[in-house]
Amino acid sequence: MITTIVLALLAADAAKSEAPKEAPKPEALASFAQPESAYWDATAKLWYVSSVAGSPAEKDGKGWITTVGADGKVIDQRWIDGLNAPKGIRTHAGKLYVADIDEVVVVDIKAKKIAEKVKVGGAKLLNDLAVSDKGVVYVTDTFGDAIYELQAGKPAKLLVKSEALEGPNGILVEGNRLVVACFGTITDPAKWATKGPGKIVTVDLKTKKVATLGKMKPLGNLDGLEKMKGGYLVSDYMAGKVYQVSNEGEAFVVGEGYKASADIGYDEVTKRLGIPEMGGDKVTFADLGKN
Repeated sequence: MITTIVLALLAADAAKSEAPKEAPKPEALASFAQPESAYWDATAKLWYVSSVAGSPAEKDGKGWITTVGADGKVIDQRWIDGLNAPKGIRTHAGKLYVADIDEVVVVDIKAKKIAEKVKVGGAKLLNDLAVSDKGVVYVTDTFGDAIYELQAGKPAKLLVKSEALEGPNGILVEGNRLVVACFGTITDPAKWATKGPGKIVTVDLKTKKVATLGKMKPLGNLDGLEKMKGGYLVSDYMAGKVYQVSNEGEAFVVGEGYKASADIGYDEVTKRLGIPEMGGDKVTFADLGKN
């Protein structure tokens, strides 16, 4: 039985909650506004959290990124400020990449400043991204049923556009393929309404063929996606759940009761899961224990 231990409820009302006896009482921190992504940087040993702080599709300059220590305490509330609606985050070779509506923002981590903003022409709503070992960035366009590719010194280009992507959201690079969590085919962007639940699919980087992961059936409005031993962790935004999914596509719930569980992060060493709750203005950290 996987036991979930809430280590920190980082929100203004967190002071009203009591931590489990086996963990120290978390400090109440009003540090997030519609947190969309919680990403664990294994090299720096810290979390990066993006706050949309407004409409997910509006260029209002209200968004920011917060750094959080391994202990769940905020280090720098507005580590990078002035973004629009920042969502998915990844780091690679001293750079932090964040999806921001129709551009990918590149941050120089050491200098703590924006180094570049790469415009993605044709994108409707960039959501999550992944970076290969060679530094190639892949970013999902949920409203456009597309995935774009970015390489240093080159303009962003469309990698694949297909209805089979069904509102692509969370994304990972695995060798010669991408693994993508689908939100579901969008029918009303304003309400995030879909034709039905999404599932996890794969994209062959050579042929661009989209295929269902194993024998997986439609699961939910899938958002964040992380790799774990034997499979994946994926969040269901609308249902407020987190699933573990095997490599064959079998899914079961490992956490629920979250308020709009968005782009999750995962520390493979400690097996700690970060769940940004956009509907609760907080991030919950859960210990999945030994699986």
